[in-house]
Amino acid sequence: MPQMKVNGINIYYEMHGEGEPLIFANGVFANTLSWFNQTPVFSKRYKVILYDMRGQGQSDHPEGKYSFDLHAQDQKELLDALGIDQVHHIGISYGSELGLVFTLKYPERVKSLTVCSGVTHIGAYLKQVSQLWRGACVQADPLMFFYATVPFNFSESYIEKNEALLEQSKERYSQFDYPAFVRLMDAFLDLNITDQLSEIRVPTCIIGGEQDLIKPPYPYSMTMHEMIPNSELHIIPETGHVVTWEKPHEFNSIVLGFLDKLIT
Repeated sequence: MPQMKVNGINIYYEMHGEGEPLIFANGVFANTLSWFNQTPVFSKRYKVILYDMRGQGQSDHPEGKYSFDLHAQDQKELLDALGIDQVHHIGISYGSELGLVFTLKYPERVKSLTVCSGVTHIGAYLKQVSQLWRGACVQADPLMFFYATVPFNFSESYIEKNEALLEQSKERYSQFDYPAFVRLMDAFLDLNITDQLSEIRVPTCIIGGEQDLIKPPYPYSMTMHEMIPNSELHIIPETGHVVTWEKPHEFNSIVLGFLDKLIT
């Protein structure tokens, strides 16, 4: 299992395929396995870089305050250690918000940006849901955490069709590092970069799920599209927050088409 010592911690990473480098950034409670619908598709044409952020998966879970600036520094140092100067950044939710911060901090390192199910500030409703999630993490009750998150992550139709699969997933909720999740949630709750969006100059693809309850495309995705110059916006119908699982073919098609326009 490859790990790299960067910024004082061990970061778990994977690389698949050859070609232009793409880096995929995970959702807040996810890990590299969450890209199972994307890795085999994108690695046929590109070098795919997956990694777990601090506090996630097989990377270190150090104590202390986390922030998107710190995640961005970790990611920069990982790319430095891998000898990669520029990447196309693809993220979902927390990972897409990292992509925005990374692009603002290190614009010279980003060739393009894909933001899926992301936000740039914490609206009133999202703040309430986030505090619910944080509270479940503080309690470290796997069953409570499951029921606090699943209904917000997926559309009703997805839950109905995958009820047995979701039920089976309950077991792994007992394996989570809940104190690390609290630190990740605190980093998210500090996010407020809407007024900086006009500074982003790289080609940007914004994707939202029409039925996303916690980060609805209106207003979040639409605000990004209006403020980031020359960005493109795609709203995928009949899907919730985790677009990459609910509608992987649509997501993959949109991003591959976006990249095709940039890479000859």
